[in-house]
Amino acid sequence: MESGARILLSKLKEMGVDKIFMVSGTDYAAFIEEKVRDPSLPDFIVVPHEITAASAALGYSLAGKIGVVALHTLPGTANALGIIINAYTSRIPLIVIAGRSPYTEEGSTASRNLRIHWTQEARDQGEVVRQWVKWDFEIRRADQVEKAVNRAFQLAFSEPTGPVYLMIPREVSVEKTERKYERPLATFSPGVREEDLIKAKKLIEESQNPVIITWRAGRKKEWFDSLKSFVDEVGIPVLHYVGEVVNYEGEMGVDYYDLSQSDLLIVVESEVPWIPKKVKVKGKVIRVDVDPSYSYIPFYGFPCDLCVQSTVSEFFSRLKVPEKKELKEKIKELHTVQEKKKAEEIEKLKKMKVIHPRLLSYYVGKLGLTIFNEYQFNPKYAHLTFGQYFADPGFGHLGWALGGGVGYSIASGRKVVVTTGDGSFIFGVPEAFYYTVTTYGGDVLVVIYDNGGWLASAEAVDEVFPEGLAKAKRIYPGADFRRYNIGETVKSFGGYFKLVERPEDIEDSLKEALKYKLAVVQVIVERTR
Repeated sequence: MESGARILLSKLKEMGVDKIFMVSGTDYAAFIEEKVRDPSLPDFIVVPHEITAASAALGYSLAGKIGVVALHTLPGTANALGIIINAYTSRIPLIVIAGRSPYTEEGSTASRNLRIHWTQEARDQGEVVRQWVKWDFEIRRADQVEKAVNRAFQLAFSEPTGPVYLMIPREVSVEKTERKYERPLATFSPGVREEDLIKAKKLIEESQNPVIITWRAGRKKEWFDSLKSFVDEVGIPVLHYVGEVVNYEGEMGVDYYDLSQSDLLIVVESEVPWIPKKVKVKGKVIRVDVDPSYSYIPFYGFPCDLCVQSTVSEFFSRLKVPEKKELKEKIKELHTVQEKKKAEEIEKLKKMKVIHPRLLSYYVGKLGLTIFNEYQFNPKYAHLTFGQYFADPGFGHLGWALGGGVGYSIASGRKVVVTTGDGSFIFGVPEAFYYTVTTYGGDVLVVIYDNGGWLASAEAVDEVFPEGLAKAKRIYPGADFRRYNIGETVKSFGGYFKLVERPEDIEDSLKEALKYKLAVVQVIVERTR
């Protein structure tokens, strides 16, 4: 006979889980007891804030491992909710385990014994996350654990991948039952229809000025490879060759393309391919996506003349189209000019007295590290390859990059650089991040782009009120920060800190910081992009 907690931890181990990022509470008594009894069960990585813990699990998933986060009932769920939504909108698999307040008042050692066990009970705890997970379930009996975990894994890792939410009350965690071993469930992905391939081939062959627009086509290696092979062979430009991830690497990558002049737009894994009030698209649109309608978004007006529900690799590996020689040569020339202009721009920025964020991005890119970017780093000024770059998730909940960086570093054993604004750095709960790196390992350099506030909020004022007084005076109450050495707190955990204010000091400061497993370089930059 085994407890529900024992069965759950054993099952996770058998499914390949080696670490659980945890913010425990009174709901985890049985889990702690079982871990003491059997140290071979998955390691508990104690992270002292749910934003950081959930982000670390997210980063662990991005490194190809299985990201699992354990949260304390409803308060822990509430703290982690923004990161869970990040995972959902960016299709990152995540196993979220949450305790539930005991449902009995007496009769069990697991019955309620604190005031919060009444006040933290929800009428429907799963409802809190239901819009933003693929599946939620409250385990009601210990003999349900095996099948519940199997289903959680199947749904989390089937396309579109994403988070699942599994609740376990304290009574179930201590309940004993005879374990019934259940074999895992197979995952699944959509596949392209032959008729869609024929239609796509015809549209591409007839087009004179096609373009591929993507955002996260590179979230899997086979997807990245298939897109690159198709693009290099046929010769179609790729816009957002670096989006949320690196989607394409090569001469067909363009920083800008006039979409109003394109007669065919092939949108691949991108929920917002353009901004309609800024770009008027006239060409036909092919959408290639595991969910081309983005059904979770209530109001959605982007056109789709051919909607292909398929993985990226399934579609492009089967699509055979003749080379567009004239277009290919044109884009190669455009690419050469664009790279030359950026190199010239960097040389000019080096001579300035203040630090432009593009110059800082150039120097960060030269480090050759895996980058977790929250907001300010500009990937166009770096040469990046597959799996080297992870940017703001679709939902845009701030505070994810610090935890994501350490989770990725622990999983991969690689050094990571986290680039973040001063505002998003604070959102990331730095002390919880420092604690995790110092206690459990990881190798992370944090580069703060300190522009003195929330640039996005100030830009929104300029957008909505182009002739406004705030824009004229460059004063943004509610978006401006008083400047402090916010990164200096890393010293409390034995880390390295450096404040940089001059362009000529950037490169040497970054090189010095690389000598440390935990370092923060705070760079004062211009308030621009």
